[in-house]
Amino acid sequence: MRRSRPAVLGMALALALGGGLGGTALGPPAATASAAASERSLPASAAVQQVGDDAIVQHYEQLGGGASFLGAPVGSPYDIAGGRAQNYAGGTIYWSPATGAHETHGSIGGHYLELGGPAGFLGFPLTDETATPGIPGRYNNFAGGTIYWSPATGAHETHGSIGGHYLELGGPAGFLGFPLTDETGTPDGVGRFNHFAGGSIYWSPATGAHEVHGAIRAQWTALGWEHSRLGYPTSDEYGITGGRRSDFQHGSILWHEASSRIEVIYTSVPSALLGVDLERIPTTQKVVALTFDAGANDAGLRSILSTLTANGVPGTFFLTGNWVNQFPSDPALIYNAGNRIGNHSMTHPDFTTLTDAQIAAEISGAQRAIEAAGGDPLPFFRFPFGARDSRTIADVNGAGYAAVRWTVDTLGWQGTMNGTRGPDFIVQRVMASAQPGEIVLMHLGSNPDDGSTLDAAALPQVISQLRAAGYGFVTLDAALG
Repeated sequence: MRRSRPAVLGMALALALGGGLGGTALGPPAATASAAASERSLPASAAVQQVGDDAIVQHYEQLGGGASFLGAPVGSPYDIAGGRAQNYAGGTIYWSPATGAHETHGSIGGHYLELGGPAGFLGFPLTDETATPGIPGRYNNFAGGTIYWSPATGAHETHGSIGGHYLELGGPAGFLGFPLTDETGTPDGVGRFNHFAGGSIYWSPATGAHEVHGAIRAQWTALGWEHSRLGYPTSDEYGITGGRRSDFQHGSILWHEASSRIEVIYTSVPSALLGVDLERIPTTQKVVALTFDAGANDAGLRSILSTLTANGVPGTFFLTGNWVNQFPSDPALIYNAGNRIGNHSMTHPDFTTLTDAQIAAEISGAQRAIEAAGGDPLPFFRFPFGARDSRTIADVNGAGYAAVRWTVDTLGWQGTMNGTRGPDFIVQRVMASAQPGEIVLMHLGSNPDDGSTLDAAALPQVISQLRAAGYGFVTLDAALG
């Protein structure tokens, strides 16, 4: 009994592609393929071509034939990259055994050809050009990626890990919107990126694919993208208490909503700061770092913040976890005013009396408390009471922190000493130790005996006299180089 033409072509295609009638054979005997093809006096390759051409014609007719946007055929069907294609006045229909027949046209079709068409990394189309749901735009899916088009952005492709993450974030309907670029290699030769209307996705072998957008992306851009000290992103942007945050290989960028302040946190510790308890910023420039420890109360905080803000001076504040839990809204006052925060342990114990495990718990407990309040203390740690040795310094370094001591302790925490000391005592101590890179230790709390806050009272004169002596002011970030 003679088979119908479609049946013959179907068998010929199956055998020619090496799948056998059951689709499981690694490849048919040559004689079998030849016998099947010989029913129409066609070689196996010709049978495959005929199936592809028939599929193209059928799809052309489904789209409306000559009355469709494709218009009339141009030339004859032709072989391309393991499949077949037919050009039309308004586009092209491509076919391969794995993908079937689909069309491309317009800007997407043109860009597809610029990228190599079926022979390029995108391979054959998996869909016709399709409208993006709910928003003005079009797309074609391909075996190796997708080309998106919108009136505002034109046609650009996404693929691989970046394309996959883009879809996880909502694709064109998500906050990133349509792509502005094809996937592109980064200047350092390591990673890849796509820019989108609403941000970017960066990928590297070490970090995977992550997005950056908004004010955080703008700050990362200003720092030098992946060439900056921060490196590649290791997280998408995520919410924190009072703001947003993105993490990078060597730090983080935080955005604080109340002040719209952008804070850059570098978490890598330079080798020069390992194994030491830093007493002075290593510099020849006439700069001073004002630092403030918090462990008792916050009696002097608002006065200190007001003075710093009025004079345009930043400070570094070392907070204990217990203090943060006792005054949970105070950390936001500190970092929203443009200051830096460091880790001062959880409960303020003498570290030289603790085991390594206890030290780790003290450091991590304070870090969690500060992060829960919307800040980040890395990479600065100050030992309670200044008590340390080589073991405890190594433990602090192992937790990702640089240990920071001081050049001068104002002793304001000791109070008025029965009325024998006042703000002038504080100023004299600071100025007597003035030198490039001076680290000044002051305290936020009041003296438990007389309730005085001498450091807060002396701070205006400390700033005034240091400036008169030619000094400027920095946070401890200056110690990171």
